[in-house]
Amino acid sequence: RSKGVVWRRGMSPGEEGEYYAARQLCKLDDSKFFIINDLLFHKQNRLTCQIDHIVVSQSGVFVIETKNIYGYIRGSEKSVLWRSYWKDGRDLAFDNPILQNEAHINALSEKLGVGRRIPYYSIIAFTPTAELQVSVHNASVVYWTQLRDIIRSHKDVSLTIEEARSLYNEIAALNITDSEVRSNHGQQANTRKINYEQKKNTALDNGKCPKCGGNLVRRTSAYGAFYGCSNYPNCKYTHRAL
Repeated sequence: RSKGVVWRRGMSPGEEGEYYAARQLCKLDDSKFFIINDLLFHKQNRLTCQIDHIVVSQSGVFVIETKNIYGYIRGSEKSVLWRSYWKDGRDLAFDNPILQNEAHINALSEKLGVGRRIPYYSIIAFTPTAELQVSVHNASVVYWTQLRDIIRSHKDVSLTIEEARSLYNEIAALNITDSEVRSNHGQQANTRKINYEQKKNTALDNGKCPKCGGNLVRRTSAYGAFYGCSNYPNCKYTHRAL
Protein backbone atom coordinates (compact mmCIF):
# COMPACT_ATOMS: atom_id res chain seq x y z
CA ARG A 1 0.00 0.00 0.00
CA SER A 2 2.94 2.37 0.53
CA LYS A 3 4.57 1.57 -2.81
CA GLY A 4 7.06 4.24 -3.86
CA VAL A 5 7.84 5.25 -0.26
CA VAL A 6 10.02 2.80 1.66
CA TRP A 7 12.29 3.26 4.65
CA ARG A 8 16.01 3.44 3.96
CA ARG A 9 19.10 4.79 5.67
CA GLY A 10 20.13 8.34 4.85
CA MET A 11 16.64 9.62 4.07
CA SER A 12 16.26 13.39 3.72
CA PRO A 13 13.79 15.06 6.12
CA GLY A 14 11.31 15.37 3.24
CA GLU A 15 11.58 11.69 2.32
CA GLU A 16 11.21 10.72 5.97
CA GLY A 17 8.03 12.82 6.19
CA GLU A 18 6.59 11.11 3.13
CA TYR A 19 7.37 7.71 4.64
CA TYR A 20 5.49 8.39 7.88
CA ALA A 21 2.53 9.94 6.06
CA ALA A 22 2.37 6.88 3.79
CA ARG A 23 2.29 4.63 6.85
CA GLN A 24 -0.78 6.51 8.06
CA LEU A 25 -2.53 6.33 4.70
CA CYS A 26 -1.95 2.60 4.25
CA LYS A 27 -4.27 2.00 7.22
CA LEU A 28 -7.26 3.30 5.23
CA ASP A 29 -9.75 0.73 3.93
CA ASP A 30 -8.26 -0.31 0.58
CA SER A 31 -11.68 -1.25 -0.78
CA LYS A 32 -12.76 2.41 -0.55
CA PHE A 33 -9.55 4.45 -0.70
CA PHE A 34 -6.96 4.09 -3.46
CA ILE A 35 -3.51 5.43 -2.65
CA ILE A 36 -0.61 6.62 -4.80
CA ASN A 37 2.63 7.68 -3.11
CA ASP A 38 5.35 9.78 -4.73
CA LEU A 39 3.65 10.48 -8.05
CA LEU A 40 5.90 12.05 -10.68
CA PHE A 41 4.31 12.99 -14.00
CA HIS A 42 4.84 15.22 -17.01
CA LYS A 43 2.81 18.41 -17.03
CA GLN A 44 1.30 19.79 -20.22
CA ASN A 45 4.53 21.73 -20.89
CA ARG A 46 6.56 18.50 -20.45
CA LEU A 47 8.13 19.73 -17.23
CA THR A 48 7.71 17.34 -14.33
CA CYS A 49 5.51 17.65 -11.26
CA GLN A 50 5.90 15.60 -8.08
CA ILE A 51 3.04 14.98 -5.62
CA ASP A 52 3.80 13.36 -2.28
CA HIS A 53 0.53 11.44 -1.90
CA ILE A 54 -2.81 11.06 -3.65
CA VAL A 55 -5.88 9.33 -2.25
CA VAL A 56 -8.81 8.65 -4.58
CA SER A 57 -12.22 7.86 -3.10
CA GLN A 58 -15.86 8.33 -3.97
CA SER A 59 -15.54 11.86 -2.56
CA GLY A 60 -12.87 12.80 -5.11
CA VAL A 61 -9.10 13.23 -5.18
CA PHE A 62 -7.12 14.18 -2.08
CA VAL A 63 -3.76 15.77 -2.93
CA ILE A 64 -1.39 15.70 0.04
CA GLU A 65 1.80 17.69 0.59
CA THR A 66 3.90 16.57 3.56
CA LYS A 67 6.17 18.87 5.55
CA ASN A 68 8.72 17.46 7.99
CA ILE A 69 9.41 20.84 9.59
CA TYR A 70 9.67 21.49 13.32
CA GLY A 71 8.99 24.58 15.43
CA TYR A 72 6.17 27.10 15.56
CA ILE A 73 4.71 27.22 12.04
CA ARG A 74 3.24 30.57 11.05
CA GLY A 75 1.76 31.72 7.77
CA SER A 76 -1.43 32.68 5.98
CA GLU A 77 -3.24 31.26 2.99
CA LYS A 78 -1.96 33.80 0.46
CA SER A 79 1.48 34.68 1.86
CA VAL A 80 4.33 33.66 -0.43
CA LEU A 81 6.42 32.30 2.43
CA TRP A 82 5.68 30.55 5.70
CA ARG A 83 8.12 30.47 8.60
CA SER A 84 9.14 28.03 11.28
CA TYR A 85 10.40 29.53 14.54
CA TRP A 86 12.58 27.46 16.88
CA LYS A 87 13.05 27.90 20.62
CA ASP A 88 16.75 28.70 20.19
CA GLY A 89 15.85 31.83 18.22
CA ARG A 90 16.52 30.49 14.73
CA ASP A 91 13.88 30.56 12.04
CA LEU A 92 13.33 29.01 8.62
CA ALA A 93 11.43 30.42 5.65
CA PHE A 94 9.82 27.98 3.23
CA ASP A 95 7.41 28.18 0.31
CA ASN A 96 3.73 28.45 1.22
CA PRO A 97 2.68 24.77 0.98
CA ILE A 98 -0.93 25.70 0.18
CA LEU A 99 0.13 27.60 -2.95
CA GLN A 100 2.55 24.77 -3.72
CA ASN A 101 -0.24 22.21 -3.50
CA GLU A 102 -2.60 24.39 -5.57
CA ALA A 103 -0.02 24.24 -8.35
CA HIS A 104 0.08 20.45 -8.01
CA ILE A 105 -3.70 20.20 -8.24
CA ASN A 106 -3.82 22.51 -11.26
CA ALA A 107 -1.15 20.44 -13.04
CA LEU A 108 -2.97 17.19 -12.32
CA SER A 109 -6.33 18.64 -13.32
CA GLU A 110 -4.91 19.85 -16.64
CA LYS A 111 -3.37 16.45 -17.28
CA LEU A 112 -6.63 14.60 -16.57
CA GLY A 113 -8.80 17.14 -18.40
CA VAL A 114 -9.96 20.46 -16.95
CA GLY A 115 -13.59 19.98 -17.97
CA ARG A 116 -14.05 16.84 -15.89
CA ARG A 117 -16.12 17.17 -12.73
CA ILE A 118 -13.59 15.80 -10.28
CA PRO A 119 -13.54 17.27 -6.75
CA TYR A 120 -10.02 17.99 -5.49
CA TYR A 121 -9.09 18.43 -1.83
CA SER A 122 -5.83 19.99 -0.69
CA ILE A 123 -4.23 18.65 2.49
CA ILE A 124 -0.96 19.84 4.06
CA ALA A 125 0.40 17.37 6.62
CA PHE A 126 3.02 18.42 9.19
CA THR A 127 5.05 16.45 11.70
CA PRO A 128 3.22 16.11 15.05
CA THR A 129 6.15 17.85 16.75
CA ALA A 130 5.39 21.11 14.93
CA GLU A 131 3.05 23.67 16.47
CA LEU A 132 0.67 24.99 13.82
CA GLN A 133 -0.22 28.67 14.14
CA VAL A 134 -1.52 29.35 10.65
CA SER A 135 -4.51 31.19 9.20
CA VAL A 136 -6.17 28.95 6.62
CA HIS A 137 -9.72 28.62 5.26
CA ASN A 138 -9.68 26.77 1.92
CA ALA A 139 -7.31 23.90 2.66
CA SER A 140 -6.71 21.40 5.44
CA VAL A 141 -3.50 21.94 7.41
CA VAL A 142 -3.15 19.00 9.79
CA TYR A 143 -0.68 16.65 11.44
CA TRP A 144 0.28 13.30 9.89
CA THR A 145 -1.67 11.53 12.60
CA GLN A 146 -4.88 13.30 11.49
CA LEU A 147 -4.66 12.33 7.81
CA ARG A 148 -7.03 9.38 7.94
CA ASP A 149 -9.63 11.24 10.00
CA ILE A 150 -9.67 14.30 7.73
CA ILE A 151 -10.02 12.11 4.60
CA ARG A 152 -12.77 9.96 6.11
CA SER A 153 -14.63 13.09 7.29
CA HIS A 154 -15.58 13.86 3.67
CA LYS A 155 -18.92 12.13 3.20
CA ASP A 156 -20.01 13.62 -0.14
CA VAL A 157 -20.29 11.01 -2.88
CA SER A 158 -19.27 12.32 -6.31
CA LEU A 159 -18.06 9.09 -7.91
CA THR A 160 -19.18 5.50 -7.94
CA ILE A 161 -16.67 3.04 -6.53
CA GLU A 162 -15.99 1.85 -10.09
CA GLU A 163 -15.35 5.44 -11.24
CA ALA A 164 -13.03 6.03 -8.29
CA ARG A 165 -11.05 2.89 -9.06
CA SER A 166 -10.85 3.80 -12.75
CA LEU A 167 -9.64 7.32 -11.88
CA TYR A 168 -7.00 5.86 -9.58
CA ASN A 169 -5.74 3.63 -12.41
CA GLU A 170 -5.68 6.61 -14.76
CA ILE A 171 -3.60 8.68 -12.35
CA ALA A 172 -1.31 5.77 -11.50
CA ALA A 173 -0.62 5.28 -15.23
CA LEU A 174 0.85 8.81 -15.34
CA ASN A 175 3.60 7.89 -12.89
CA ILE A 176 7.16 8.10 -14.24
CA THR A 177 9.38 5.31 -12.95
CA ASP A 178 12.46 6.09 -15.05
CA SER A 179 15.29 6.68 -12.55
CA GLU A 180 17.03 9.27 -14.73
CA VAL A 181 13.92 11.42 -15.09
CA ARG A 182 13.32 11.20 -11.35
CA SER A 183 16.92 12.15 -10.63
CA ASN A 184 16.69 15.14 -12.99
CA HIS A 185 13.52 16.31 -11.27
CA GLY A 186 15.28 16.22 -7.89
CA GLN A 187 18.31 18.06 -9.24
CA GLN A 188 16.11 20.77 -10.77
CA ALA A 189 14.29 21.23 -7.46
CA ASN A 190 17.60 21.52 -5.59
CA THR A 191 18.91 24.04 -8.12
CA ARG A 192 15.80 26.19 -7.71
CA LYS A 193 16.20 26.04 -3.93
CA ILE A 194 19.89 27.01 -4.07
CA ASN A 195 19.18 29.90 -6.46
CA TYR A 196 16.40 31.15 -4.20
CA GLU A 197 18.62 31.02 -1.11
CA GLN A 198 21.40 32.88 -2.91
CA LYS A 199 19.03 35.65 -4.05
CA LYS A 200 17.46 35.82 -0.59
CA ASN A 201 20.82 36.11 1.20
CA THR A 202 22.04 38.78 -1.22
CA ALA A 203 18.89 40.83 -0.63
CA LEU A 204 19.16 40.46 3.16
CA ASP A 205 22.84 41.47 3.13
CA ASN A 206 21.77 44.68 1.37
CA GLY A 207 18.91 45.35 3.75
CA LYS A 208 16.33 44.57 1.09
CA CYS A 209 13.20 42.43 1.16
CA PRO A 210 13.82 39.25 -0.87
CA LYS A 211 10.13 39.12 -1.73
CA CYS A 212 9.51 42.58 -3.24
CA GLY A 213 12.76 44.54 -2.99
CA GLY A 214 11.53 47.02 -0.37
CA ASN A 215 13.68 48.21 2.52
CA LEU A 216 13.79 46.12 5.69
CA VAL A 217 12.82 47.97 8.87
CA ARG A 218 13.66 46.74 12.37
CA ARG A 219 10.54 46.23 14.49
CA THR A 220 9.56 44.49 17.72
CA SER A 221 6.68 42.25 18.71
CA ALA A 222 5.68 39.95 21.55
CA TYR A 223 7.95 37.34 19.96
CA GLY A 224 11.02 39.59 19.91
CA ALA A 225 12.82 41.79 17.39
CA PHE A 226 12.41 41.22 13.67
CA TYR A 227 12.85 42.93 10.33
CA GLY A 228 9.73 43.72 8.33
CA CYS A 229 9.26 45.03 4.81
CA SER A 230 8.70 48.77 4.45
CA ASN A 231 5.94 47.99 1.94
CA TYR A 232 3.74 46.40 4.62
CA PRO A 233 0.78 45.64 4.43
CA ASN A 234 1.16 45.00 0.68
CA CYS A 235 4.21 42.87 1.46
CA LYS A 236 4.23 40.89 4.72
CA TYR A 237 7.76 39.50 4.57
CA THR A 238 9.50 39.25 7.95
CA HIS A 239 12.91 38.08 9.08
CA ARG A 240 13.95 37.31 12.67
CA ALA A 241 16.58 39.72 14.02
CA LEU A 242 19.73 38.08 15.35
